[in-house]
Order: sequence, then C-alpha cells, then structure tokens
Amino acid sequence: MNKKAISNMMIAGIIVVVLIVAAVGVYIVMRPPWAPAKPKVGLILATGGLGDKSFNDISYAGVVKAKEDLGIDFDYVQPTEIAQYEGYQRDFAKSGEYSIIIGIGFDQLEPMTKIAGEYPDQKFALIDETCDKPNVASLRTKANEGSFLIGVVAGMKTKTGEVGFVGGMDIPLIQDFFKGYKAGVEWANSSATVLSPVFVGAWADPTKGKEAALTLVGQGADAIYPAAGKSGLGALLAVHEEGIVGFGVDACQCYLYPEIIASMIKRVDLAVYEMIKATADGTFEGGVYNKGLKEGWIGCCRLPSEEAFWEDKFDFEHSALEQEVIDKIVEANTKISNGEIDVPSAF
Repeated sequence: MNKKAISNMMIAGIIVVVLIVAAVGVYIVMRPPWAPAKPKVGLILATGGLGDKSFNDISYAGVVKAKEDLGIDFDYVQPTEIAQYEGYQRDFAKSGEYSIIIGIGFDQLEPMTKIAGEYPDQKFALIDETCDKPNVASLRTKANEGSFLIGVVAGMKTKTGEVGFVGGMDIPLIQDFFKGYKAGVEWANSSATVLSPVFVGAWADPTKGKEAALTLVGQGADAIYPAAGKSGLGALLAVHEEGIVGFGVDACQCYLYPEIIASMIKRVDLAVYEMIKATADGTFEGGVYNKGLKEGWIGCCRLPSEEAFWEDKFDFEHSALEQEVIDKIVEANTKISNGEIDVPSAF
C-alpha cells in the first residue's frame, strides 16, 4: 500500500472519529439526564401494596400494559408506611433515570409537593389528589359517579330495606364514595335506608374490615359496599359468609364470591397508562385531570371470572342481575353522563 493510500485512510478515520464525537455531543446536549432515551417509569404504590385485588393492583396493571404496548421499562416500590413516601420519591427523582414518577394515593401529596419543587424538570403524576406544581399531573376520578351506580343496584336488591358501607378511612376521598352510593340507593329506592358508614381506620387490615361489615349486618344491612383497599377483602369475606349482597370496588371483584353481584371500577390503570403514553409521546402536561363515567375513568361491571379482571364494560350477558336492574343502571349511567343527574360529592 503506497503512502497516499495510507494517508487517505488516516484522513477517513479521523473524519469518522470526529463525526462520532460530534454526534455524541449533540445527543448529550439534546437529551438531559431526566429524559432517558427509552421511557422508564418509577411507580410508588400506596401502603398496603400489591395483592389488594383493588387500588394498588389496578394501578400496577396500567404500568404493565404500558410496558407491553409502549415498550417502557419500570421499577416499583411498596411502602408500608406513609413516612417512606418522601424517601422513595426523592431516590427516584435524584437518580435521573425516570421519564415520569407516579405516586399512588392521596397521602403522597405532601412529599410530592416538596420533591416536585426540588426537581422541577422531573415529570410526576399523583393519583387521587391535586398537587399545585406545574410538573405534576394530578389524576382524579369521580368515584362518586361509579358509586352511584352501585347504590342503584343496592337499592333495588335489598330485602331488609337497609344497606351499608365500609370505608378504609374517614376522609373526603372515601366520603366521596359513600355520598355517591347513598344518592344512588335513594334515587333507585326512596324507601331504603343507608346506614351510617363504618370506617376500618386502615387500608390493609382484612380482619377489622370483616368486623366492620359484621357490625352493619347486625344492624340489618343485607347489601354492603366496601371502599377500603385490602381491608375491604375482609368485608367481602363477611358478605360471603353471611350470604348477603356485596359489591367490589376499584377493579372488578365479582369473581371473588358469588354474592358480589357488581363492582365499581375506578380506572386508575387507564389514567396511569394515559400519562405514561403522553410522556412517551412528548405531550405530557401537568395540571388536574378529573374524569368520570363520561370519559371512561369510572364504570360498573358484573364479570364472570378473574380473567376478566381488567374489563371496563358492562358484561350483561353473564350478569346475575335482573333486566330491570340492568335497565336502571343504564338509565343512571346515561343521565349522569349527559348531566341530567348531578351526583353529590365530598369535594
């Protein structure tokens, strides 16, 4: 090989190196540390963790679906107490690895307000509360609307004329479920009585949840609607053992026991999925997103099996509900969606 050929090869090699270095430089400038090339999600679940067949499980399902559909990666943590939220949020934000950090539950508001302020370029989403930071998407669902539909069923199915409600905590969020439920009962059956709600005081205590339900049974309730996370599983066990009517919450829980004849679906999975997709698409915007029956973030189901756990539609073909009950649910759903019925709220 002559000197000229060697010289040309050296020049070509230098050009290639320069181009690579320039490309890397442009990539580094254009991609800040808080925006990974492949979207990655940090999920901080509510206390009580996975296995509640409800709020945490359906939130997690939204992230799993995003992984399947959008090819994102994700990490998740399961705090056991409220004091752990801030540490997990800060660790995720400080790492710079996550396109979006999602906090599940109203009690993550205070730490998220703090951490979102410390990391203004990091995107966050918060379920069930409103965070006044421009980099946080506050995802709220109109649980009162879905609970109204459950109340309709309870009002039409009660034989004693008395129905009950078990709450996890006596807070506005759970009072919102109760107010919608009570309104639905009274709309469908003006002669029915909604007993005073019984609150467990915990999200992950099925034993106390069962005791709360039995208290209502002792007062004459023959239909019980729990909104209590994992504690609600105990209430549903009591429903099963007592042979009365029960209702699922957040996700379809109708497969658990034959006595559970309908469930209020709170589509946290859809809300989470939509925020992850917006982040991946580059269309994420902070602010308040408050959606209900009309937008598909809230619903009602009666499904036959665990395989149908995440369905978001009525399944009247397999429903144990009588046609007159189904017709009443459809009527209420339509009137709420078009504004004819204004469901009371705790907010």
